[in-house]
Amino acid sequence: MANKARWLSVLALVATFGAAEACASGAYVYSGGSRGYAYGGYRRDVERIAHQNGYHEGREAGEKDVRHGRTFSFDRHGDWRHADEGYRREYGDREFYQHEFREGFRSGYTEAYNAHAHTYRR
Repeated sequence: MANKARWLSVLALVATFGAAEACASGAYVYSGGSRGYAYGGYRRDVERIAHQNGYHEGREAGEKDVRHGRTFSFDRHGDWRHADEGYRREYGDREFYQHEFREGFRSGYTEAYNAHAHTYRR
């Protein structure tokens, strides 16, 4: 029993050191799925950054479309199609970034278009 307790405490120490080492180095692990990044919510940070970048670009595109009398269509914009504005390699999975960017873009575009549509109607 004492031997088993010793091994468990050694394993706990190794696991703790390994996790601390990964956090200190800024490392992250992507295991796929909808919430795959580990180590301190790095995935949530990338999600927030991508969404904010997309939202900002979407607001500008929505306001511009209303000013020019265009119909509502966020997916006609290159920024939405490419969805990599502000992406950095250290963010990890580009497809995840693009997905979150597009969600932000759609949200910002919709909000801006609806907010300004009554102002610029011809």
